[in-house]
Amino acid sequence: MNILYCRKSSEASDKQVASIDSQKTNLLELAKRDNLAVSKVFTESMSAKEPGRPEFEKMIKLVETKPGSVILVWKLDRLARNPVDEGKIKWLLQNKTISKIITPERIYYPEDNALIASVEFGMANQYIRDLSANVKRGNKTKLEKGELPGPAPLGYLDNPLTKQKTIDPIKSVFIKQAFELYSTGGYSLKQVNNLLYEKGLRTKGGKNKLSRANLHHLFQNPFYHGVIMREGRLYPGAHQPLISSQLFNEVRRVLSGKSRPRAQRHFFPLRGYVSCALCSCSYTATTKKSHVYYYCTNGKGICCQHKKYMRDKKVDELVAKVFNEIKFDEEAVEIAYLAAKEKTIKEAGSLHTQQDELAKKLKTTEQQLRNLIQVISTDPNLTNALKPQILSLEAEGKNIQGQISNAKPQTLDEALITLEQTKKAFLQASKASFDYLNGDDFKKFELLKILLWNLKIENQNVQCYQLKQPFQIMSEAPKNMDLNEWLPGKDSNLRWRIQSPLPYHLATGQ
Repeated sequence: MNILYCRKSSEASDKQVASIDSQKTNLLELAKRDNLAVSKVFTESMSAKEPGRPEFEKMIKLVETKPGSVILVWKLDRLARNPVDEGKIKWLLQNKTISKIITPERIYYPEDNALIASVEFGMANQYIRDLSANVKRGNKTKLEKGELPGPAPLGYLDNPLTKQKTIDPIKSVFIKQAFELYSTGGYSLKQVNNLLYEKGLRTKGGKNKLSRANLHHLFQNPFYHGVIMREGRLYPGAHQPLISSQLFNEVRRVLSGKSRPRAQRHFFPLRGYVSCALCSCSYTATTKKSHVYYYCTNGKGICCQHKKYMRDKKVDELVAKVFNEIKFDEEAVEIAYLAAKEKTIKEAGSLHTQQDELAKKLKTTEQQLRNLIQVISTDPNLTNALKPQILSLEAEGKNIQGQISNAKPQTLDEALITLEQTKKAFLQASKASFDYLNGDDFKKFELLKILLWNLKIENQNVQCYQLKQPFQIMSEAPKNMDLNEWLPGKDSNLRWRIQSPLPYHLATGQ
């Protein structure tokens, strides 16, 4: 029986098919040249570095039932690259179960070319061992540079140009939300997975839902907070983290059971943000007849408010009313932003001019000091006479250096970025009430996380509330300020500061 065996180890299907077809075409021409009728063709796309190739095993079983078989193969290393498969081939050739092995380069008989066959099989095996060592060495070098060998995890992309892992602008948002939701301890893996699937999170293929195991593995991957783990060792990553180490550790704590999630059937966005003004206990929620109701948990057993259930729409209206307290006229915000930007650019130029003048003055003072030192080095007898002038110049130089340091401005880019962020905060605050009332539960949860610390309710009305900074300060600021009040002058006790649509302490929360 004349048998063709073709193998390609690459996983790339396009290269795989081309290589196997090329081998098959050449071997058929070889068989035709030697007048051999091919009875069976085995093709395989699998590495030969370890035993266990299905098509190879089928071929061996067929050969054992057909003594005197001829095998045509492109090279001996197509048959074997490990000692186990090599031994099978050499034994069948030695006892003449295989009458000969034909390659384009030579023919191997039971009594001839045995030494060459052993050397070639040995070289094939050594090649695999060297390749493995080189790959491990290369991976270690990558890890030491902060690079992750292999494909990017979900939420990152492989950049073919830089060979770096870059943040996926779409899926990274879902990954962050997954960590943030699970870290609260109020959601199971299944609930987090279902919520994010509804928002659009899919596997890398873009079609399937993540499995519970996928999400569990994701939460344990330190890559997301800037660290690479390989074989039990941690390496600082060169990539940009998606989350903070604190958030990652909080999620690990929940996973370990130290803060086990409470079973929930529904996603209640206001949980954790509303409490009772009478007893300070948190509000929780329940679903009755397809309606969501919030109520006081009465954890201290002294409160009557827990009997007063509130529909979620009523609580949403109270939250929206609070968010109305940070609503500013968007046109006024835009005008203030443009005026502040113009003033910022103007002051940046003025301060740079001032610094240039101070730098010239310092240069002149230092030159005068060098001249006096040169005079003294020429005539030491003048030391006492010139010492007062030297001390005076040294003091003047230190004074100028202090002025340069104190007048050192932010870069214009930094100032404009801060100004842009201030404007963004104002616009977000202005739209908060509308966005909250018109958003879905997940959008509401996102806004609450950014804006609200706590909302205290008594008798179904807001008693007090606390917003996060700088929004709490915004809520306390007069809404009828004119443009001059929104754009205060520069504080002389501070280095050059950006002039924002709010006073500095309002814009920065300080």
